[in-house]
Amino acid sequence: MWQNLIQALKDLSDAYAALLSISGKKRAALVAVDLKGLEPIVEEEKQQLERIRVAEKSRQDALLALSGKIPSIHAATTMAEVEAECPQEFRALLKEIHGRLSKRVNDAQEASEANEFLIRHALGAVEYHLNRLSNSAIDPTYGETGKESVTREKKFDFKA
Repeated sequence: MWQNLIQALKDLSDAYAALLSISGKKRAALVAVDLKGLEPIVEEEKQQLERIRVAEKSRQDALLALSGKIPSIHAATTMAEVEAECPQEFRALLKEIHGRLSKRVNDAQEASEANEFLIRHALGAVEYHLNRLSNSAIDPTYGETGKESVTREKKFDFKA
């Protein structure tokens, strides 16, 4: 039972490490505005997210099995409490793997937030250049619907 939990945590940790590596590639593609290079990275990211989902399910199943044998383990039990119930022979390994997993999850979350920031601002730059090309102007007041009033001058004849 404990081996199943430890293995599930290892699998989760490895999957998050791979996701973190992909996140670095994604950041490089976003900074370089390499949309062609971004497509395979997004597909690879989807595969890792599926791997994380499967590993998380294994972790939950292992904890469910443990909760059937150890009454003090339930849905609201913290990992520190689970570690306290763990036999001495597995405790150090469980603690080390959980610590590694926690760090990788935090690192992946920070990388995701950084990439989200880059995406948001890249879209803003694209919108700026599109508005500049189309000679858009935003009125200093809001329209009837409460949204900004944007006027665009038609500069291109798309039927040409």
